[in-house]
Amino acid sequence: MTNGDVIELFMWGYQKHAQISLQVSAESIFKKLDIELDPKIFFVGVLVEDRENRHPICIEPDDTDFYVSQFTDVKRLANELEKIDSDSRIIHSHPIAQENQDNKIKAKAYRDSILKTIERESSYGENDHFVSYPTNVEGYLVFTVLSLNKRKLEKYYSLTKDKWNDRFHISRSFIESCIDTFLDECTHELKDPNRGISFMSRKAEELLRDSARNFMYSASNVGGNFEGLHGLYDTCNEIASMKYEGAEGLGGLVVAPSGHKNIRMTLELKKPIKMRNHRKVRKFLELVDSESYIISDSALIYGLGKFTGKYNPKDENIFVISFKNHLKWELLHDENSLMLVEYGIPSLPKEKINRDKFYDDFPRLFKGIEKKQIDALWEVTMEATKQKHGAMLIISAQAETEAKRLESQCFPLEPLKLNSKLIAQTTSIDGGVLMDENAICHAIGVILDGIATEKGDSSRGSRYNSAVRYNEHFGAEAPVVIVVISEDGMINLIPELKPQIKHSVIIEAIDNFEDVLKSETLNKKKFNTGMSFFKSINFYLTEEDCKNINSLRHQIEEKFAKDLVMLRIVYQDITPYAEMNDSYYKEE
Repeated sequence: MTNGDVIELFMWGYQKHAQISLQVSAESIFKKLDIELDPKIFFVGVLVEDRENRHPICIEPDDTDFYVSQFTDVKRLANELEKIDSDSRIIHSHPIAQENQDNKIKAKAYRDSILKTIERESSYGENDHFVSYPTNVEGYLVFTVLSLNKRKLEKYYSLTKDKWNDRFHISRSFIESCIDTFLDECTHELKDPNRGISFMSRKAEELLRDSARNFMYSASNVGGNFEGLHGLYDTCNEIASMKYEGAEGLGGLVVAPSGHKNIRMTLELKKPIKMRNHRKVRKFLELVDSESYIISDSALIYGLGKFTGKYNPKDENIFVISFKNHLKWELLHDENSLMLVEYGIPSLPKEKINRDKFYDDFPRLFKGIEKKQIDALWEVTMEATKQKHGAMLIISAQAETEAKRLESQCFPLEPLKLNSKLIAQTTSIDGGVLMDENAICHAIGVILDGIATEKGDSSRGSRYNSAVRYNEHFGAEAPVVIVVISEDGMINLIPELKPQIKHSVIIEAIDNFEDVLKSETLNKKKFNTGMSFFKSINFYLTEEDCKNINSLRHQIEEKFAKDLVMLRIVYQDITPYAEMNDSYYKEE
């Protein structure tokens, strides 16, 4: 009996429908968030009852990156984790309550055991994995595993604390809350054997709102007032929806423990206002200015205050709720956006710029540039993001020459070193700021020229498209980076370089693919995994790499033709990208 046969027994024959349905649901959720995390769903089943002709461990589908043999130690590890669980020291007087707690501890131990096993077996892989609590089906504990791209996931800001009062779980990011909510829903949905082929009844928007409500516990708990623990998400939506004398509510509300050392009260109420009194809170918001905030513990509002001293972000006990305009608010920690809510719909803030990418890209374009030069350019860029109408910075190795060439469509300057005050002035007019790699400005109000290109984007503004045209036409003549800052603070670096990878990773993958050909029997999982990997990194493949991969694939398909007569994926030859060059490879 194969692994697939066994899993079919304990999943009522619906396991394939369940996996596909939950896969579609996961993709739908992250699509709503407008992020690409390449979600993959699979199931792990652990036999916990005595059943005949059943394998102790099952995986569905059977073409995942994991093997049954890797999970043989799950039960032993779960037993060890169960013994050391801190909740096991809590004894309930009622037998039903005690039984419920024991079952919860056992389920958590098995879930953690599955997760630790996956982490051990994929420690050098490209994905992070998340495991649901189990559903008991036909003697098996069935766990839903969600796999997400690790590199893409790490781009988003996250808190570090995942416990409240050292016991209760809280989410470190809105994404993590979405993952937790989705996996809880998976556990619930698999309990119904009459579900048929539709295994996720709730829509993505509903799951996202629940995720946002749960994530707000990460902010509300820091106030230390139990009365304010619940309802903060809906309270913020209500306040954001209100207008006072026709005006939109703009300003910030701080959630922090009372008497926080980094908050100085400037106007203290004799009698605090309850947060659930939305109209009073909205009216009080009119007193807020650019430097002051409403101070709250999430249950009560104590007055107005300002930040003082140097806040340690590792404390994670000050959160700011910024009411941006009508029906729009944002949750921040240490000036990092955690979640944006508009018209009651939560979303992730658009990534403004990745600092690591900024520091990685400049040495690839400006050979020999030093870190202190990049530091200066980064400082100028960060200052330019404060311009409400957006800005454009043109950093060119031929800035002085370009200032002369474009003098009829800019304001040439006597060269001057830019600083925070000057960047605010130089970006206050239309057009770009032209500077060299030392942050020396040569012209302002620059209108870029260039020939139309297919790489433009009709959904973007003229600033972005003119930058693309200019880079296409003049980028090959001398190193240039154009920083385009939109009105909402989003930043694009042009040219948009793909990240670097090590070529040895490709060579190793080709060697592993060759092992498939040398084997006596076809390993379908290894074959499909290899082709999937090559497709995902197609851009980085040299012409020689493509030839080797295509040749190996053809040989494998010829050698194992009989094994491939069943329904399978039909692969096309991989072709190299013209833009690819050695600059996209990291040093070994």
